[in-house]
Amino acid sequence: MDNTINPPHYATNQLSKYSSDLIEVPALNCSKTEYHDIKKLNRLQKIQLESSFYCLTKSRIKFDRHLERDSRYEYLKGDTNSYVNLKALSYDENKSEEDNNAFKRKYKYFFSMNLYNNEEVLPYLIQELLLLFKFLGGENVFLSIYENGSRDKTKSILKKIIKDLKKFDIKHSVVMENHSRPDEFHRIEYLAKIRNRALDPLVSEKNNGRVYDKIIFMNDIFFCRNDILELIYQSDLQESDFTCPLDFHSAPDSDPPLEFRDSWVARDIEGRKFNGNLGAVSDHAETLLRNQQNLPFQVQCSWNGVAILNPKPFYEENSIRFRRSYAGAGECSASECSLLCNDFWQRGYRRFVVVPEILVFYRLENAVLPDVKYDRAISINQTLDEKVKYVDGPEQIICIGLEAMNAIDPEQPELWINYTTSGTKVT
Repeated sequence: MDNTINPPHYATNQLSKYSSDLIEVPALNCSKTEYHDIKKLNRLQKIQLESSFYCLTKSRIKFDRHLERDSRYEYLKGDTNSYVNLKALSYDENKSEEDNNAFKRKYKYFFSMNLYNNEEVLPYLIQELLLLFKFLGGENVFLSIYENGSRDKTKSILKKIIKDLKKFDIKHSVVMENHSRPDEFHRIEYLAKIRNRALDPLVSEKNNGRVYDKIIFMNDIFFCRNDILELIYQSDLQESDFTCPLDFHSAPDSDPPLEFRDSWVARDIEGRKFNGNLGAVSDHAETLLRNQQNLPFQVQCSWNGVAILNPKPFYEENSIRFRRSYAGAGECSASECSLLCNDFWQRGYRRFVVVPEILVFYRLENAVLPDVKYDRAISINQTLDEKVKYVDGPEQIICIGLEAMNAIDPEQPELWINYTTSGTKVT
């Protein structure tokens, strides 16, 4: 349900009756104005929301203080007048004041995700999302969820979530369908299709004058509010097109007992697969040094549970979307996320950054494992500049293909491939 009141359908005197209940919000398309129910928005601001239990450990609380240093997220708050630290971000003294003031408009965020049998993670995921929406301002977000074929309590939980989204006047599209995977399927073709379903509202929103500043595409992950705020902050600071955390699974024989998870997709700036060691996911000298200091580093591709995406290629003519490889053209049958990275490169969007301080995970049983990493993060002496100095991309990358039908894991040998025909220069 969309609670927006569209002015053309109301006479001026009728609209004025609602003036005490409505708030005007400038849209990116300045020819239109959004209207939100301020009473409903204030419900979200006034309600007491508690963080998930794994975000309230002593180690995590100290880590959050570390993340929030120098009030670095204040410009993101939906209810603050200190909009943007222009000097720290993209203020250009050579630009006009009018151009620089463009940064003062509150950013709009499009959150999207796919769900399937997620009753374990969903209550925690939504709990942290609501805390995030409360911080960013409910008028500044859109939540798109595409669920299909769940056999657990996912659908019933979603029905309750929809009520809260309506209660707080948060724009949303929650689609629940009964059909699951077909009997015969290609995994990447199928995943690309359902990921694109979660992006569908971008079109209708644009037609209604709402264009978003960032797309935040999430897997079914456990995270804390500040994890996403830090990724958003870094995407601004680094002016990156892709901004991702590190995701992990448990590895009892490691110290700490965590291991990098998304090795099929992630490629370092030399085009190589990530290592399992979270403190040394790449052997590239600069990347290794920055990783050891928990500083953002440049990569060729990543996903790692959630990606803050530059929305521009999603709005261009012949807009970019998730896809399967072009098998007839001999393209390596990579993950749909890998191919999205490659398509970004092809169109000239080439600033990819991983933020190693931020860890996300997929199993509730792993909830307290990051604490040892948080303790170490606070004690690290960071001597390098926080801002990434971009270099040009690799000529080739490693690809591991998945070509078989009804297969889950890639089964093709590693190949060094060309991933773009438009060059690898990063500007």
